[in-house]
Amino acid sequence: MMKKIAVAILSLMFLSGCSLFSDEEKEMKQTIPEITLKSSPNTEIKATQSGFTWLVATTKAYLPTPQEFFKDEKLVRVSKTDQIRVATENKVRMGLFKKVDLDSMQLALVLDSGEFEQVALTERDDGRWEFSVSQKSGKYMYVLDEGYQNGDYEVSYYFGVEISE
Repeated sequence: MMKKIAVAILSLMFLSGCSLFSDEEKEMKQTIPEITLKSSPNTEIKATQSGFTWLVATTKAYLPTPQEFFKDEKLVRVSKTDQIRVATENKVRMGLFKKVDLDSMQLALVLDSGEFEQVALTERDDGRWEFSVSQKSGKYMYVLDEGYQNGDYEVSYYFGVEISE
């Protein structure tokens, strides 16, 4: 009997060392979007995590104002006719046995006033998402929200582009 208990305890210790339990940081790294230009797939647009809800763990979203963001960030230049592609994992591994599905993706433009304006995202056949940039020249800041498993897991990223003539 004691031998079975010892084996059970050692098994649990081994499994917990093999990510049976959740590692939020490792799990959220899987959600980092790859944002590229349709016309230049090798040009990546950097996204910065702003906040998350990961089961019971929540961080308050840090989102700079557009003015702060534009001052500190070097923006990728795009043309008015370009489209931006967003790729992220459709399934995120949670521990050793569980995977959660991406079930929502929302994109918003952050206006100078601090208000948000929804931007239409189109899901492509290859699982990537795509959107068209504004037809007006200028600097634009976006917020991308990814939702997994009916909102139990949510993570937000912000990024920006400069649209040229």
